[in-house]
Amino acid sequence: MSLPGSQRIAGTDGSDFQHRERIAPHYRISTETKSRLRILIYLHLLLACLVFFQILTYHLPFITTLNIPRPHFWQYVWLITVLPSICGLLSMNRNDSFLMKTFFRGTVIFGLGTILTTIILNLSELFTFKKLKTNHQLEEVEPQTFLGFPLLVLWYIFLIITVQIHAFSLYMANILLHSWHQYKPTKQN
Repeated sequence: MSLPGSQRIAGTDGSDFQHRERIAPHYRISTETKSRLRILIYLHLLLACLVFFQILTYHLPFITTLNIPRPHFWQYVWLITVLPSICGLLSMNRNDSFLMKTFFRGTVIFGLGTILTTIILNLSELFTFKKLKTNHQLEEVEPQTFLGFPLLVLWYIFLIITVQIHAFSLYMANILLHSWHQYKPTKQN
């Protein structure tokens, strides 16, 4: 900025600002990606709260008015992903690669690993449900429902949403790791 009453440099009309005040691309990418990853982690934590609420209400004996379905083993394992998610949130404050790698590995192992294994192992039940529904034999089997909806379909909707959140989170974490390591100064002794 110029001071009031100061002179402009001779030979310029003031349009030579194009080369100045540019943000380095890795800083811009890092900032944009951090905000997107935060949103994805908060969505994951919201889903984790829903699962935790389901587990908690199932195990509390005084809540009998809600017909809460029995929690599956994969839900307990999947809840471990809350810890890597917290590491992911903490890593963004100081561009901490170790915490981001912890988030990445924890999400792959306990998040995507658990969810994809659950999808694959229960796929036969989904096909059986679809077959019974198309043959109009679903009333004979009487599937487990929650609030009038088939529980199996609700779980698959949840699982597909969770896979997408984890996949996008891993993509954003990978971008951040590359952005942080690209211009890391090397130590010279």
